[in-house]
Amino acid sequence: MMTPDERFEKLRCGVFIHWGLYAIPGGIWQGKEVSYIGEWIQSHCRIPNAEYAQLAGQFNPALFDADKWMKMIADAGFRYIVFTAKHHDGFAMYKSKVSPFNIVDATPFGRDVLAEIAAACKKYDVKLGIYYSHYLDWHEMDGGDPGPLYPKNHQGMSWGNDWDFPDFSQKDFKRYFEGKVLPQVKELLTNYGEVVELWCDCPLDIAPKYSEKLRDLVRELQPQCRINSRIGNGCGDFQSLGDNQVMRCRQTIPCESPITLNHTWGFKYGDEDWKPARLIAERMAFLASRNANLLVNIGPRPEGDFPEGTVKILKELARWQQTLPPCVISGSEPGVFPSGFDWGCTTTNGDTLNFFLTKKQEKIEVSGIFNRVVSADVPFEQKDSTLTLHTANIAQTLLPLVRVKLDGIPRIAPELCPQNGVLALSPALGRIIEGENGGKSSSTLGVDGVAHADTGHMTLDTDGTLRNWENPGDRIVWDAFFPQGGRYQIEVVTFMAYHARPWYGGRDVEILLDGRSVAQKHLTPDRMLENGTHPSAATVLGEIEIPANTKAEIALRVPHIDCADVKMMNLVEVRFIRQI
Repeated sequence: MMTPDERFEKLRCGVFIHWGLYAIPGGIWQGKEVSYIGEWIQSHCRIPNAEYAQLAGQFNPALFDADKWMKMIADAGFRYIVFTAKHHDGFAMYKSKVSPFNIVDATPFGRDVLAEIAAACKKYDVKLGIYYSHYLDWHEMDGGDPGPLYPKNHQGMSWGNDWDFPDFSQKDFKRYFEGKVLPQVKELLTNYGEVVELWCDCPLDIAPKYSEKLRDLVRELQPQCRINSRIGNGCGDFQSLGDNQVMRCRQTIPCESPITLNHTWGFKYGDEDWKPARLIAERMAFLASRNANLLVNIGPRPEGDFPEGTVKILKELARWQQTLPPCVISGSEPGVFPSGFDWGCTTTNGDTLNFFLTKKQEKIEVSGIFNRVVSADVPFEQKDSTLTLHTANIAQTLLPLVRVKLDGIPRIAPELCPQNGVLALSPALGRIIEGENGGKSSSTLGVDGVAHADTGHMTLDTDGTLRNWENPGDRIVWDAFFPQGGRYQIEVVTFMAYHARPWYGGRDVEILLDGRSVAQKHLTPDRMLENGTHPSAATVLGEIEIPANTKAEIALRVPHIDCADVKMMNLVEVRFIRQI
């Protein structure tokens, strides 16, 4: 049985492993490189099952070494994995008695890689999670298919297999679900020991009764196993964000952010655009500070080893992990400050604050600490509720850390106020005030095959950002306190919620202070920001003079939009930056 610190919510950092037959073509079919992610190649190229199944005869990953995999993963600070036992192509990456289309019975390799991975997980104290595509299965005629009237996936791809099985009227999802899904999930939760989470995908239009049956089976077999929200119909235990979507605020419910190390999930020969190890370290710390887990994807090569770019990142993370005390990320509690920091983030261990620094600065000021500071890793001064940390000579590791010990459990001011001269207003920290419905209610397809209802009003997305913020009658409002007076620059940060879409402003944004308009501007990309596959930008709206000790209601509204495409954009935060 797992201890409280071994449960999904406290593990914080995991590794997604997308590995299957799709690794063999590696994003290339009939001599042409596909423009989409590697594991979707069968749908992208509409490859017939008979032709795709021939890849199994070529699958012989001689370099696969579960022990080597798990040691690298554990050394890099990851506490659990999620292994793709069956992806949308229907191929089982374990020994299944339910279908012969599996790695033991259909390939010359003939080994149960999941059994070897499970054993290596135990050896290196890495928890085992399992991905299982519960709705889509292109190998089966009755696999999930929302039909020809349902919106297509990216680049016009079909969700279900309508190239081998074009007659939608002949498909019986119940037959597939009861004949393959339930018995295969039973195998996975019976034969491989303790499973920390079951990761479902693309629920699309799955009926509630199927999500409920799958949930009930998991509860029966492994009650402690967590299920992600992509099981559909509210049957999950934790919120699975969209692909490469990052939690932007502190969460009160369990949450996980899956991201890629390059641009694909399954291996692709042409994708060598690797994220820096520093960015992964930042994501580890930031998500832990927001009470969320990070799930970093690895797409092994068809030979069974990790790509060189992946190995390089893991080695850099391992060197950084050796410099960290235990439980500052995995096993930590989230940050306790209501406002964010422009220079980093913080996690908590009892009476200790762990400050991770993403910017090199001479000093940083932390406001709102009512405790007495007992000690810190760097020289410090404390005046009233403001702590000044002198960080000029801090060791420059991959992501520097400063630990601050207090005289007890942290007591922090509840107000939203500037930290180190920057007030960062996340939508999740505000309140939405609805005006007249300026939009038409409809149901639109959201990211990752999850339909979102559009009521015509502002609403929070799963990552804490603001979506559907096009109605001129709506406002989002924050109550803020400015202890220091001065001139503040106002900017907004936005990103494209639909990945691979170019950044497009498409609207005017207005900021009001106590009901008075203080800044208004058409969104322009004044500064492009690093955000993986989702283009992000900061827009400077103007400047305002604010007296010291000012309490104010800050509001944002959108008085004008250009076109409907603006629904593709989310608001990340509003920033007030004190000018020196």
